[in-house]
Amino acid sequence: MKAALAKLSRRYIRSRLAQSTREELTRLSQLRLLQCFRRAAGQSPAYRRLLAETGVSPREIRTADDFAKRCPILEKSNTFHRFRLEELIAQDVRMHDVASILTSSGHGGHGFALGLGTRAQAIRSRWTVDVGLDLAFDIDRRRTLLINCLPMGVTFQSNAVCVANVSVREDMACAIVDGMGSLFDQIILCGDPLFLKRLCDFSEVRGTDWGRYRLNAILGEETFPESFRDYLADTLRVSLDAADGGLIASSVGVAELGLNLFYETRETIALRRKCRRDPDVLERLLGRADALSSLPTFVAYNPLRCFVEVVAQDQYASGDLLVTVLDRGAPVPLMRYRTGDCAQFIDPARIAAALDAGDSPSKPSVFPVIAFHGRSKDGLPSGWHVDQFKDALYKRREIARQLTGAFRLSHPQEALHWDVQLARDSVANPAEMATTLRDALSCPGDREFPTVACHPYDRFPYGRTLDYERKFVYWQE
Repeated sequence: MKAALAKLSRRYIRSRLAQSTREELTRLSQLRLLQCFRRAAGQSPAYRRLLAETGVSPREIRTADDFAKRCPILEKSNTFHRFRLEELIAQDVRMHDVASILTSSGHGGHGFALGLGTRAQAIRSRWTVDVGLDLAFDIDRRRTLLINCLPMGVTFQSNAVCVANVSVREDMACAIVDGMGSLFDQIILCGDPLFLKRLCDFSEVRGTDWGRYRLNAILGEETFPESFRDYLADTLRVSLDAADGGLIASSVGVAELGLNLFYETRETIALRRKCRRDPDVLERLLGRADALSSLPTFVAYNPLRCFVEVVAQDQYASGDLLVTVLDRGAPVPLMRYRTGDCAQFIDPARIAAALDAGDSPSKPSVFPVIAFHGRSKDGLPSGWHVDQFKDALYKRREIARQLTGAFRLSHPQEALHWDVQLARDSVANPAEMATTLRDALSCPGDREFPTVACHPYDRFPYGRTLDYERKFVYWQE
């Protein structure tokens, strides 16, 4: 009975969203924003102090514009690194009600931030996960097995799909696929790109027949180029251009804010692939004529869950991403939180015009879409972007198969240097592979090409950090 009611609820949500307008969603989003702000100002000792230090009276914040213009920007340095956790937790939250703790990756090297979840949130989370999975993968029509390969103890639950939390164990994941995959209508793999590369290569050696199943993948933790999506699709036997085929999509979360805050859809993936084929489409979308260092990821978000801003914008309206999660029960309310990413809003009319050109599966939804440029630190001082080097690794499948996907960019003697790790079973000549990868780099403008060195698996200088539990450091200043 409960399962049937949950399915009816998800169908209602899908129908309601289809009937909503952008204006209606914006109005409701701003209403929730003010409610969440008032709670944070009244219940969080740390936030009260930050408002007082910046001369902001909560009574003066009456609109979303007031909030965006006057309230301070939060980030790790002035929250988790400054205040004790008990000062950040809202006073209307009892510690008895806190059910989960999730840490940030520590990727920035300056300590951890913490995301706390209550028991009430855990119950709602299952419903939220199921709604998202149904919108993306139609789980109410297909029996679904979700294999979660995310590291760092990142797990989630569902009332609608079967979840296998295997973490970074490629052998477990393949054993579950081989043993139980045929009992389901579809399989969803969830993991970060570097580990899913490992999983794909391991499965080829093992002889896993992905063609027997309907495969999908959700990728988190870091951005990836279209050449990597092609690599996964080829291995998993996914037809990326089929309207009802498997879906390989990116998901963006922040530990202290929540999982899956931003996500790709079939429409935004089609848009990105179209931009790769025709750079003029990208220019019309983003309103810039200069050559981008890398192709952004187009991601949607639910304005009833997040209030999103882009500040410190450059001449093309690209800037720092701020997120306020619209949860009136959040243990740690974070207002205007700087995620460390770069993004850019896109005019919906431009998206519609690009998708109307004839080769996209359907119209975009009413949810807003941003161009997500990835971590601010992924842009190198020399003008290169980390994703350009990822793209070079996967342009040719036979080359990618010889690599782990791990590399390190550095400036040992001012000039840019690129160290690449060969796969454990690689038979490639390191010097020849280095030349091949250098030739695969796309270099717009007059940027200086890096020197390249390929290393056998056990002699890669940065191999000890490749344990798949930590975010890999691709660029070291």
